[in-house]
Amino acid sequence: MTLAERLMREGMEKGIEKGKEEAAINALKEGLDIKLIAKFTGLSVERIEELKKSLN
Repeated sequence: MTLAERLMREGMEKGIEKGKEEAAINALKEGLDIKLIAKFTGLSVERIEELKKSLN
């Protein structure tokens, strides 16, 4: 794998993770259960709790 390919892959992975976090934040704003959000986003319950704290 070339350097450019590796950097592109890392960027895509970061973008996917950011999208999951944005979806989790929107779900939190709608009052959905943290465990349900974790199930659908693949994020850990701990990460979702961190995101929830950042909303306050």
